[in-house]
Amino acid sequence: GRDPLVDHIAATPVPYRVIDLGPAYRGSVLGTFDVPQVLGYHGNELRYYDELLGGQGEWRNIGFLPLWDLLAVRYAIAPAEAKGIDSIPGYRRVLDTVPIANGDAGRARLFERVAPTLYARVVPGAVKADSAAIIPTLVDPRMDYSRIVLFSNDQPVTPEPLKQMPPPSPARAAVTAWQPGRMTVKLDPPPPQASYLLIAENWYPDWRAAVDGRPAPVLRGDYTFITVAVPAGTKLVELTFRSELYERGKLITILSLVVLLLGLLVAVARRGRNPHG
Repeated sequence: GRDPLVDHIAATPVPYRVIDLGPAYRGSVLGTFDVPQVLGYHGNELRYYDELLGGQGEWRNIGFLPLWDLLAVRYAIAPAEAKGIDSIPGYRRVLDTVPIANGDAGRARLFERVAPTLYARVVPGAVKADSAAIIPTLVDPRMDYSRIVLFSNDQPVTPEPLKQMPPPSPARAAVTAWQPGRMTVKLDPPPPQASYLLIAENWYPDWRAAVDGRPAPVLRGDYTFITVAVPAGTKLVELTFRSELYERGKLITILSLVVLLLGLLVAVARRGRNPHG
């Protein structure tokens, strides 16, 4: 069943992520309550996401707190044991040593990010780099995610050359509608110059974007995240997930079932006309 900690998190509107530092909960227990986790079992592992976090099963970069900002981590769960975590920089304790169900720890603490959690942000500049250099740059304390987004050389984008580090954009991005496979992001105020919308959602080839109603490419920025290049004055970006392979497979399955059903009907009709045959 649910417990006070799960109730508190589940009452918060998505999107955001939760990191379980114990882990206090076994496996993907939190996922059964629709709590979005940084980690947890997933049958279809995402290569770029796993590599950004330091390798599947190792997660060497998970302790780098600035990366939590990029991942839109709003809540952190820590077991309330003798050597448990008492404080986390940038987070405040909202629940202290509460009993938890479905977990091994028995009791846990819940921390919430003090600053607003940015699931989407407008970034004014971009740099293309060798793929092997991107993760080390992202986990460098000098990296400022609000100023530049990094693209690997295989991405179909040609950023304007940077003469200096640009200041953060005055534009603000707000996710106004979100559900699995669909989201709407409003930019208010809109960016005064061509920029990039960086979303803390994993990139996949089947994402589609519309910028103020016009189709736009969905890029993979900061190694694993959905990124859309937006012109100056952009007010609305809509994203949808539609897999052509899935749709084609579904159509083939339906047609196969129809053919099978027709075959059965023909066989039954023939048997009805020739009951002794």
